Amino acid sequence: MKRYLFLLMTLFTLPAMAQTFYEVNYVDPDDDTEYTGLLIYYDDEHCTLRLITEESLEKDEVFESAYVQSAEGKSSKDDVGVMCYVPEDEDFPTFVWIWEKDDASDISEKPFCTFDANDEDSYFEVEYFTEISMADMDQEYVEQFYSEGEPEYKMLMKGIRQLKNQRVGGNTSVAVTPTPSGNRNQIVSAKDATLHLLMVANTDVSDIGVACKRDLDNVRGEFSAIAKVLGMGYDEQIVAANSYNKANTVKLVKGAKASPNDVLVFIYTGHGFRFDNQKDYYPNIDLCASNYDDVKKNYVAMTDIYNELISKGARLNIILSDCCNTQIGVSSPMTNQNSLFSRAVTNFDTQKLQSLFLGQSGNVRATASSPGEMSWCGVNGGFFLLSFIESLRSQISPLQAGEPSWDNLLSNAISSARAKSISGATSKEQNGLKNVKTKAVSFTSLKSQKDSDGQNIAPSSGGSTLDL
Repeated sequence: MKRYLFLLMTLFTLPAMAQTFYEVNYVDPDDDTEYTGLLIYYDDEHCTLRLITEESLEKDEVFESAYVQSAEGKSSKDDVGVMCYVPEDEDFPTFVWIWEKDDASDISEKPFCTFDANDEDSYFEVEYFTEISMADMDQEYVEQFYSEGEPEYKMLMKGIRQLKNQRVGGNTSVAVTPTPSGNRNQIVSAKDATLHLLMVANTDVSDIGVACKRDLDNVRGEFSAIAKVLGMGYDEQIVAANSYNKANTVKLVKGAKASPNDVLVFIYTGHGFRFDNQKDYYPNIDLCASNYDDVKKNYVAMTDIYNELISKGARLNIILSDCCNTQIGVSSPMTNQNSLFSRAVTNFDTQKLQSLFLGQSGNVRATASSPGEMSWCGVNGGFFLLSFIESLRSQISPLQAGEPSWDNLLSNAISSARAKSISGATSKEQNGLKNVKTKAVSFTSLKSQKDSDGQNIAPSSGGSTLDL
């Protein structure tokens, strides 16, 4: 079937970018025309909508426009949660989610449609807005939106077949592609490895606690699902709520244990800061259990956590922090912003997931902002951790060309978090930091990697902050 594409407004390409798909249906109130659309989402800056009608199907036509997110404040004081996805072409509708003060932010709610976002009287509700898995698509469905001759069509059909095959049965063993000096014939079983998640989350703090709680839920759900899919062992240790303090964090880090085949993940979400004379680029994490604690006595440097954890001997270490990197006393970095973050992980290539978590050795570390910058968060989590998960899912998508890469994953996450920070009305630009030292290995030649990025990673206050 041939499709003629009209109103093409973007260089967005499915093979490189697509991650999540949403089907939307609405009726134009001006002429009663019914539209069905496929929204292809990677992140808030890279979305595209393909629209069809009964008439366009008969003519083999499809309409397309790029979309970007915009977080706007409403004039009414009662409307605090507003998220818009705005088209580049004015003939396409804007999608608007509105949450009242007492409403929980929930992307599963149906959005409104409008062709004039400034005129609230023009808003009308869509018939439905639903996430759709590639595995639930078929050739007939895809041919509504794509021509058989488009590269996107071929890539999408290939991914659909792959996901359907994964539903029938999977294999948790993978032939790891090692470095040139490695054993190319080595077959590795995921049963030999455990994924350890250590997470510290300031979920009870009054200003950003709701975002930290969402980060905790998002991260636990993501990594436990990864371990289950790969057939790895899974262990998690959490410091949050009533257990949140420096003593428990130090105990968590110092007590961490890992075997040579394991993956060790540490993630922090909460407040962070730096001292005026601090040379270390990475932040210190604020571990005050109450407003009456002295932050200068209740903190740990992320670099100290990094150095301690990579000494544990795990094959792969992933150390992340979503927190500010500013002087002590900067105001709360919370906004009302939201995004089309998907809670379900439906479109993933098991082999790419294996490549990231079973076929790599070394150290991965990153933080949400550079010295002097804030790290922003919204009602569905910190911008950096949301972007990390989005980028992870993109790297393991069956539509992603090439092998997954931790360096690309972190670069994309930092870029996406920056885009989120500059798209809001109140947030300011954040630029994360990363250092990735990984290589492809077979499990028989595992060695701990040391940081060699050339940066000054000395503790910020003359001694290790992991000493109580």
